[in-house]
Amino acid sequence: MNAVFRSSLMALALGAGMTAAAEAQGNQYTQQITAQLTRAAQHYGSQGYSPDRAPSIGNLNDDAEESIMINLTGGRRYAIIGVCDNDCRDVDLQVFSGDGTKIGEDLEVDDQPLVQFSAQYTGQYRVKVLMANCNTNPCYYGVQVLTRN
Repeated sequence: MNAVFRSSLMALALGAGMTAAAEAQGNQYTQQITAQLTRAAQHYGSQGYSPDRAPSIGNLNDDAEESIMINLTGGRRYAIIGVCDNDCRDVDLQVFSGDGTKIGEDLEVDDQPLVQFSAQYTGQYRVKVLMANCNTNPCYYGVQVLTRN
């Protein structure tokens, strides 16, 4: 086997191993998020809320943010909950209407933000996730939209 081929094969094998390790780590954090969202949904279920759709799960570095677009039904009461993995100490949520008006936010120093509101119209809304304190980048987060029955 020539040296170039051997080096290429070694790099490919190492890359596959790193991908598998990263995927396993991602799955571990996804499981943490899923378990936390399940517990939170059960808690808010006692207040008449139930999951409206599948959760959104992602990851962000410390002090980063991203937005999630969601469609809501006018006149319905919603609770949007957030959670983050064990490396996160503070994640925040803000909710905006389609025209950019802030509807609600939870910027408290905690890792389970909650924004409750009634949708004024049927259409698209934006949920901004802000990773306020992540100890080990990236931190995984989850957002679950709940609606009142």
